[in-house]
Amino acid sequence: MIKNKKTLAISSLVLSAIFFGGTFIVVKNLLDDFSPINIVFLRYAVATILFLFSGGIPTKKTVKPGLLMGVFLWVGYVTQTQGLLTTSTINSGVVTGFYIVLTPIFSKIINKTSLSGKSYLFSLTGFLGIFLIASNSYDQLFGNLFTLICATGYALHIVMVERYIKNQNISQLMFVQSLIGTLLCVPFLNLEQFSFKIQYVMPILFLGFVVNFAAFYLQLYGQKIINASTAALLLSLEAIFALIIGILYVGEVLNITNWAGVFLVLLSIFLVIKE
Repeated sequence: MIKNKKTLAISSLVLSAIFFGGTFIVVKNLLDDFSPINIVFLRYAVATILFLFSGGIPTKKTVKPGLLMGVFLWVGYVTQTQGLLTTSTINSGVVTGFYIVLTPIFSKIINKTSLSGKSYLFSLTGFLGIFLIASNSYDQLFGNLFTLICATGYALHIVMVERYIKNQNISQLMFVQSLIGTLLCVPFLNLEQFSFKIQYVMPILFLGFVVNFAAFYLQLYGQKIINASTAALLLSLEAIFALIIGILYVGEVLNITNWAGVFLVLLSIFLVIKE
């Protein structure tokens, strides 16, 4: 029974990573017509409504965890979206993956988790792979700096989930997280950009429903069983899926070094699951 639960949790995190990996190209296209803050606001607003309907009014115990998760995730979203203005979809996906190194460190400091040497080794192997994937994109340094801040925000978000998720209602927790993200965007909105055009509907619904609602629900479900460092490694598959989408739909090209990076990321994930 325990093994089945772990398998289901791993599957949830991998599926979540697939959804996250599809984010980059959609956001990149929307940046032609929307500011980063406006995109983040719209996807949060959709998710807020969906989580309210699925979970109802949140209880008092969800407020503090949801607030912390919401702030860190908002920082991650805004800086990642800003970074996409000056970096490629592939590079954004893989630099974001730096959180696989930061997560076990923050987990140990904040949650006092006990991690084996192997956990750190797997994380470092995964990050080396991510570094190799991004190694041909040094000309995109400015976007990468924003994306590194994003990685920090995502790592802290994963650690906050690990800290608070065990006895929480996922939908209620996600409602608070999404509401905080929506409200943080409001002072920075560019209202002149808001106009109804049919071509915006599907991308916004994809980001709000598939990513901010479904993918995060799957992530939190998986983290009820899987620790933060392992969850971060599984979620780093997001970079691989972003890479595949970048190759198939944007025509971005990888060299042999980049493919070696892909191999190392997949190897690190295989080793941690095998453990």
